[in-house]
This record gives sequence, C-alpha cells and structure tokens, in this order.
Amino acid sequence: MKKSWASRCQACTYIRAYTESYMPAQQQNATTSFAKATGLLRLFVFVSAVLPWAITPVATGAEDETHVAVPSAGTDAALTSEVREILQHEIKAQDDDKTLWCYRKLLDKDGKRQLFASCQTEAAEINRLMAENGKPLSAQQWQLEDSRITKLLGNPSQLKKQKQQQLEDERQATNLLKMIPEAFVFQQESRDADRVKLNFTPNPKFRPSGSSEFVFYHMEGTLTLDLKQKRLVEISGRLVSEVKFAGGLLGHLDKGGTFFVRQQEVTPGHWEMTRMDVQMNGKVLFFKTISVRSNEIDTDFHAVPPATSIQQVAALTDQTSERGND
Repeated sequence: MKKSWASRCQACTYIRAYTESYMPAQQQNATTSFAKATGLLRLFVFVSAVLPWAITPVATGAEDETHVAVPSAGTDAALTSEVREILQHEIKAQDDDKTLWCYRKLLDKDGKRQLFASCQTEAAEINRLMAENGKPLSAQQWQLEDSRITKLLGNPSQLKKQKQQQLEDERQATNLLKMIPEAFVFQQESRDADRVKLNFTPNPKFRPSGSSEFVFYHMEGTLTLDLKQKRLVEISGRLVSEVKFAGGLLGHLDKGGTFFVRQQEVTPGHWEMTRMDVQMNGKVLFFKTISVRSNEIDTDFHAVPPATSIQQVAALTDQTSERGND
C-alpha cells in the first residue's frame, strides 16, 4: 500500500523497536510497512506510537478532537500562515497521489546494514532482503526469503491486522502534522524563489488535546518548504529536554535525541521520502533500555503498474533482485 514517511522504516517507532527486540530476526524482516500517505506523516507515526505512554499532557480529551488553535507567540503571523497553507497542501497531495512504487531501501539499523527490494500494493508492502553488510544473500538465504514471503502472502489475517494498524497510524500522524503551525514558533533562516528554511521552537501557548501531542513541548529544529509546489522538503530536529512518560514511571526519551527526514520529487509531480535518520535513547517500564540508531535511504523508484496483485508485486521484488550463490 502507499506508505508514509512515518511507517516505511522498520525501526521508526520507539515502542515498536521495544516490541521487535523480542521477535526472531526472520519475523522482524517479515514486517510489512503499513501506511497509505507519502511524505512527512512517517515521522509522526514515530511520535504517535511513543506518546500514548505519556499521561502528563496539559489537557486531556479524545485523541480525535481538534487541538486548540492559539496564536504563535513571538513569531511573524505570515510565517505561521505560510506553514499552515503548505502543510495543508502536503496532506492533500499525499492523499490524492495513489501511485505505488518499487524501490531500493538501504537500512542501517543498530550496526547492521541491510538492502531490500521493496514493492507496494494496496494491501501491503513486500520487502525482500537482498544483502546484509554489503554481501549478497547466499542461495540458502534466498530460499528462506522466498519461504518467508510465501508464508506472509498466505496469511490474510496478518495482512488485515497490518491494514488496520495502517489506518490508525495514518489518522494519528495526519492529526499531528496539522498541529505543527500552532505547536511551534517559526523564524526564517533563509529564502529564495523556490524554498524557505525555517527554524522552529515550542510555542509556550500551545495546549495539546491529547498525550500524542505532548512531545511538541520538547522539540526544536528546522523545516524546509518548497514554495512553488507547496511541499515539505525536509524536517530535522532534536529533543531539547527529557520526555517523561507518567512522570518517568513508565519510561522516558532522553534529551538530545535527533531525527532527519527528506522528501524529494522522484518523478514529475510525485514526492516520496528518500531519507530518514532517527537517533533516540531512553527506557520503557524501567526494564528495557532502548537505543534506536536507524538511517534509511530509498532510491531507484519505479511505478508499479495499475491493478498489480500482491502476488505479482512479490514476484517483482524477486525480479529486481540479484540472487547470490553458495
């Protein structure tokens, strides 16, 4: 299915990294990505997956409720308006773009480098492992990959579960993306005819309506926007203070964690995430220390033909790969 920035990385959520640490390696590799929209939403699924643990937001209420819009303190109102307009267009463009892709995914995670051939369908995304640490898979490893993917295709309940998770991720991520204009104070760093680069810091007057938004109080960074196509190009940031879940009783994210996301126009009018880097440390429930080191680079995008089945997409990942030998 069409993927967001937030959900394309196998290590892009803190809580999921905690869960996956107890899964066998082959089962971790079997995880398919599950989000429909493209672009910035990927990063904010990371946020929305972590923050449900936090029960110390300023305001409480239903997670679906619209946040309280407030003036951005100490910022040019025109910049806030510009950010709002472009991000609204970003969300609409992502929703309107139904293109599915095959591409190469290079993932550096916790000291291991893996290369995948990835292809999307409306039902799921298939990620076929091609190489580890620069070495192509052996014939035996290819057979294991074939068996893993065949098993996945024969498990409709798992695919359905991932689809349901995708819808929830997408909802939360879209809501968080909409909140950026009110959640931050913006200052212009540079501008030309095509792009503007803005610095952002927490808006002290912002009042979150649920726990997933609480992380905005701890985040600052930069935002780069394409002025002509009204798209988000890059966002980078860091946690400027420790994020505590339930006052630290359920865990925390350490100060200094960083993220970087880049989106590019891969074919005329079609934008996709091409890089995401997440460096986060913390602890969950006192027992599990987590150190997320994940850098993903996506290249070589080719559109999937319309009406391609998931079985055909699985075959495409094989066709775009180079099999190794013992």
